[in-house]
Amino acid sequence: MPVFLDSTRDSVHQILNEGGKIYSVVTGSQSLAANEYLALELANPADSDKMIGIIRIEGGSTGNVSIDVLRNASINVSGISLNPRNRNWSFADASSITAEYVTQASDPTSGGELLTTLVHSGGTLSVSYDGEYVIPGESTNKQFTIRAQNVSSQSNVVSIVVTWIEVIKTN
Repeated sequence: MPVFLDSTRDSVHQILNEGGKIYSVVTGSQSLAANEYLALELANPADSDKMIGIIRIEGGSTGNVSIDVLRNASINVSGISLNPRNRNWSFADASSITAEYVTQASDPTSGGELLTTLVHSGGTLSVSYDGEYVIPGESTNKQFTIRAQNVSSQSNVVSIVVTWIEVIKTN
C-alpha cells in the first residue's frame, strides 16, 4: 500500500497510475518548414465507456511556435496513427483513445472550438491541466486536438506529448 504525505495532485496521480489509468502519446521530433503545422488528435470513440481527463501537454521546439488547443476539431487528412502507452508498465497499452498526428503546409484541422492558445519561443514546454479538459464517452466521437504552427521564418523541430487519465464513466 502506498504511503502519501497529503492529498495533493501528485498523490492522486500516483494512485491512478498504480491502477494503470494514465496514458500518453508522443509525436516524436518533427521538422517543420516555416509556417508549417503539426497537429495531434485524440479521439474518444462513439459509445465509449471511458471518460478522459487531460493531465498535461508537453513538448518542445527549436524556435517560435503558436499552439492551439481545440475541442472537437478533427484532422481532415489521413494522419500517422499513434499507440497510446500506459504510464504503468505493469498494465497493457489498452487505451480506448485513438490518436494520430500529421504535418503539412496548410492547417490540417477543421471545425471545433478554440479552447486556448499558447505562444512558445522555443525550448521545453509543460502545461498542466490536471483533468480540467474532459473528453466524455458519448453517442458521437469527441476529439481533443493540439495544433502547433511554426511561426518562424526558418525550419523548426517541434514535438507534442499529451498525458491523460482514463476511467470508466459513471452516470
